[in-house]
Amino acid sequence: MKQEITQQIKAYEKSLNTSDAQAALAVYGREPVFMAQNMEAFVGRDAVQAAYQHIFKAIKLNVAFTIHEIAPISDEFAYVRTTSAGQTDILGLNQTVKESNNELFVFRKESGQWKIHRYLFATTNPPANN
Repeated sequence: MKQEITQQIKAYEKSLNTSDAQAALAVYGREPVFMAQNMEAFVGRDAVQAAYQHIFKAIKLNVAFTIHEIAPISDEFAYVRTTSAGQTDILGLNQTVKESNNELFVFRKESGQWKIHRYLFATTNPPANN
């Protein structure tokens, strides 16, 4: 289980760094929920795919995930706690910012494969000074 989930996290990381919405969606299960910082939850495959398409039009990520724990909940569910760090290029503004997040994934085993069922992230960067 842990090796399979680790491979899925690495595939997800690669999809983010290559701005590949289809590859990002491929690691999600049948009924995904994606909860991004400062946004409403994206519920369902169409909404999740549209979210990644929109995100990849706005930013270019270069991040690496660190897995801190993979914990089984049952034969069907597991959670994964990660952090990610790197940089984000804000397209159109010619600006690069530090990227740093805490993440929580809930994986579900579907048709013999571990897939992202729920995903939530929150920045660890301090708020900008106003």
